Amino acid sequence: MKRFNFPLERVRRWRLEQLNIEELKLQQVRAERQALVDAKQQARDGLAQSRQEVLAQSSVLGLELENLDSFGIHVHDKIRGIENLEQQSEAKVVEQRGRVLEARRQFELLDDLREKALAKWKAAGDKEQETLAGELFLARSTRNAG
Repeated sequence: MKRFNFPLERVRRWRLEQLNIEELKLQQVRAERQALVDAKQQARDGLAQSRQEVLAQSSVLGLELENLDSFGIHVHDKIRGIENLEQQSEAKVVEQRGRVLEARRQFELLDDLREKALAKWKAAGDKEQETLAGELFLARSTRNAG
């Protein structure tokens, strides 16, 4: 029996590579989004720490309170900017998830075709072996009978 050959194997492997690439891109986009979440939290933590340090002093000058207020405004503006970037990043994640799903669908389509072709090949091989075994049995029984 000849070796199994799926004519679209190169295309199937290429689709698998595309799927892997799209999954890597999704991981990168998620990492970028997480970096934004982390940066926002660091900004909040920094502001909270600064407030705590200033307010923990036994005496606070008006200038220090004014600087703290300015820093708070700056941090809130920075957080708003990060939140805008987060929204854009979330849109990228959703878009990339769609690309991954499409790449997976295209790969699985070819993979299913390969599995069906392999099942047919195995069935043909089993049938060929049965036929050969039957012919051998008949040849032996004819030889032994004669």
